Formats: sequence, structure tokens, C-alpha cells
Amino acid sequence: MYSKKTYVTAGWHLLFWVAYFLYVAIDDGGRHRDSWGFDFQLSTLNELPVSMIIVYVNMYLLLPVFYKSHKYLQYIAWVILLLVSGGLIDRFFSWSVWLPRERFLDPNSREPTQFWIFTRIIEDSIANFPLLLVTLVLILMRDSSQNEKKLREIEKEKFTAEMNVLKAQINPHFFFNTLNSLYSLTLPISKKASDMVVRLSDLMRYILYDASANQVHLKDEIVHLENYIAIEHMRFTDRLDLSFQHSGDIDDKMISPLLLLPFIENAFKHGIGDNSGWITVDLQVVGNRLFLKVENSCSIVSNKKEEGGIGLNNVKRRLELIYSGGYDLHIEQAAEIFAVELKIDL
Repeated sequence: MYSKKTYVTAGWHLLFWVAYFLYVAIDDGGRHRDSWGFDFQLSTLNELPVSMIIVYVNMYLLLPVFYKSHKYLQYIAWVILLLVSGGLIDRFFSWSVWLPRERFLDPNSREPTQFWIFTRIIEDSIANFPLLLVTLVLILMRDSSQNEKKLREIEKEKFTAEMNVLKAQINPHFFFNTLNSLYSLTLPISKKASDMVVRLSDLMRYILYDASANQVHLKDEIVHLENYIAIEHMRFTDRLDLSFQHSGDIDDKMISPLLLLPFIENAFKHGIGDNSGWITVDLQVVGNRLFLKVENSCSIVSNKKEEGGIGLNNVKRRLELIYSGGYDLHIEQAAEIFAVELKIDL
């Protein structure tokens, strides 16, 4: 089933082409008089499809590949080539179909029979330029409106998240002073307990202070993940088989904060039940692309519950808002394995 948005888009496209067809069918002479007339030419049967091909090749190929990648010179070159190709196709139909028909109906016609009449090829090529320009302006206006709407949604999501943090936030000084006191008390008793307090303090400091920015250093985000994983590992050390590794150049990379954590939280939530379990986390950076793979053991029951999990739904929403078109998320559920593969263009 197609979505309502698909039908609406198809309707607008159909309306646009009907309007364009009516425009080209209006008699030029009639427009300059005080009357309207229609002079449908059979050549429109090939001109309209050629115009549609030019518009959609520009819309779905040239714009995404060149224009939106800021390769403007390549985009202009390909647009010129596209227009010339359209002009050649129009000229081919005129020469091979409509010219023989005209000479058959009017043997005295003095219409030239040569194919390579550059003036006409150039005219046919330029004829599609206004249509291409109009559709380009409409597309850019649509994208601008969508980007503005997305920015408003991001700001709204950020405001809501900040308000939720403020509502749940206790006084930070009290919190960290308490942790420091707890660390001092546990240090002589248990090295593990004191290490957990330090990691918890670092984790909460990152959440309360650093994660309020739109972008953070990827290496800081990884340190945050390591602290969280270490704390959880201490809890389940006797029945958890855990593997966490990362590789690649992360020094100058930035990422939206707390974006990766929900996948790892989900693994601990469903990977460790009443019995033992296992979790593997593999994070790689290749060029400007991040690859995250998280796998965990889980029962069939937990698999069914996780399908509509709030945490994963929220992070999917954040990915769509922040990295729309620049990420790929694949979630796979098997009998006893839950796997997440995420790719992000940083």
C-alpha cells in the first residue's frame, strides 16, 4: 500500500503536467489576440515525454548527485548535456516522423530534409530550459520548506529533551559532592566499587554538561559508552560474556550526543535475563563514515517486546531528523539473537 504522501505527490505531478500540456497546446496567435484557442500539434506527442524525461532525470539524478553535493560545475555541464540530448531527440522525431508526414500531406512543402540543422537543434534544446528552470525553483523551494520544518522539529525535540532533563535533574553540585564522598568511603574497602563510582561520576558529568551541545567529539562519546559498558559489566560480570572494540580515526570526528547509547542500553536490557548472556559491540570509523554493530543474546519473548521499544523508536526519530539521507539502520531479529547495524555519514 502506498502512503497518503505518495498519492498527494503523484497528484501534484499529474496536475503540473496537465497544466503544461494545456500551455503548449494554446495557439500562440490566439494568445496575442483577445481570444484563446487551442492548436494541438502532433509533435507534442514526443515533445511532452522528452520534457518529462529531462525534468525527472534532473530531479532524481542530477540534483541529488551533483547539485546537493555542491558540485555545481559538474551539475551545469550535465544539465547542458541533458538539454542537448533532449533537443536531438526532438529533432530526430521531427526529421523521421513528422517531416515525412508533412511532405506526404503537402508535396510542395519546402521544409528542409537535412537532420543536422544546428539552429533547430539548439532551439529544441533551449525550448526545455524554461521548464527545467521552473521545476528546479519549485524543487528548491520545497526542499527549503522541508529543511525549515525539520529544523523546527529538531529545535522542538531538543527543547523537550532539555526540559525533561531539567525536570529530572537534581542539584549537580550536591550530586557530584555525594559521589566524591562515596568514592572516599569505598576506596579503602573495594577497588571495584570505587572504580564504579568514578565511572558513574564521569558518565553523569557527560550527560549533564557535555551532551547538551548539538555535536560532540566522537572520542568523547566513545569514552561515555565505555563508562556505561564498564558499569553494566560490573553488575553482570559473573554471567555476561562481553566484547567491545572500536577502531579507525576518531580524533576529528563529530556526532550528535547520546545517539549510540540506546542501542547498547537495549543490548544490556534484553541480552542479560535471569540466566547468562552475551553482548558484542563493534564500532568502526572508515573515512567520514561510522559503522556500529551491536549483537546480543535474547529470548523469543524479549524479541517480540522489543519490536516497538520506546528507546529504539526515539533514536530512529533522532536519526531521521539529524541525519536524514545520511544514515542506514538495519535491525534483525532471529530466534535467540538481536542485531543492530548502523551506518552514519559524519
